[in-house]
Amino acid sequence: MSRLNPQFALIKERYALTKPGSTKETYHLVLDITGLSIPFKVGDSLGIYADNDPIFVERLLSKIQIDPATPVIHPRTQEVLSLKTFLTQKANISRLTPAFLQIFNVEQTPHTDIIDFLSEFGHRPFQLTDFIAAFSPLLPRFYSIASSPLFHPNEIHLTVTISSYEHNGEKRYGVASHFLAHLAEIGKTPIPFYVQPAPHFTLPQDHALPIIMVGPGTGVAPFRGFLQERLHLNAPGKNWLFFGERHRKHDFLYEEFWNHLASQNKLSLDLSFSRDQSEKIYVQHKLLEKGAEIWSWLQEGAHFYVCGEADPMAKDVEAALKQIFQSHRHLSESESYQFLKQLRKDKRYLADVY
Repeated sequence: MSRLNPQFALIKERYALTKPGSTKETYHLVLDITGLSIPFKVGDSLGIYADNDPIFVERLLSKIQIDPATPVIHPRTQEVLSLKTFLTQKANISRLTPAFLQIFNVEQTPHTDIIDFLSEFGHRPFQLTDFIAAFSPLLPRFYSIASSPLFHPNEIHLTVTISSYEHNGEKRYGVASHFLAHLAEIGKTPIPFYVQPAPHFTLPQDHALPIIMVGPGTGVAPFRGFLQERLHLNAPGKNWLFFGERHRKHDFLYEEFWNHLASQNKLSLDLSFSRDQSEKIYVQHKLLEKGAEIWSWLQEGAHFYVCGEADPMAKDVEAALKQIFQSHRHLSESESYQFLKQLRKDKRYLADVY
């Protein structure tokens, strides 16, 4: 199994994590890997090869008026595919590359969408081989694994939020999230994937060490796997999670799991729901509130993890940490930067951000 040689699994289970009234659509997916040899560990990600939306594939085909069954040669792998299969599985049909302007002899265009472009220029003559080669590849999308192989040996869990945008008054979706959450049929549609290892973004080998996890939104996914593994191993180390979303009522992902662990004193849980009050509260604000305790845990050897959006979340978390170092260790700004740098070097500050 590799990027060029993916495995295939079926979706065993899929259900919404967000509740009615949420401004987001977030799903929990269970991939069935029974009978497959899939080595992975908590903290790793899956690279998913998604199909393009068949509606947009059909629209594109209608613009060029070529038989969908026409065989074409993939310009990168040299495999022979039908035109429709190539456009469905191999081509990024969302991005208009400069090569299309050359093929259709267009100097400039206001279009950024391929179908819009072809609506205006698709009637012009072109070579199919040039047309095929003009597409950028449909690259894999990455999702943090939300389960432990020790806790669920025959499954891989994912946390998927639908990405969407408006185009000319029409709602469109991100390719992979739409494929996984809407288009793929449970128990029927093969999901091509491979494991993307995260060598350092994983649990400490010493199970007695404390861990502090910051995972707003779907950034919480790997920490579900972390906690499952620690439960399975009966690890004595303390666990602390900072989770944030928009509304507690609608967007508290994996609420029962976290609350159950907290009720058993197996997890310290700090929550920030940004839109449940007039002043927005984020995970970095909760970190600052608990600065003294965080410093104490770090003095005990705690590993600090961040998962989610790099900008601004991860940057704000780093800024909050440096402020904690300045307030509770009385470090200067430059000294706090060096202390954070040392935590990184010691692999005690670990980030999986995007």
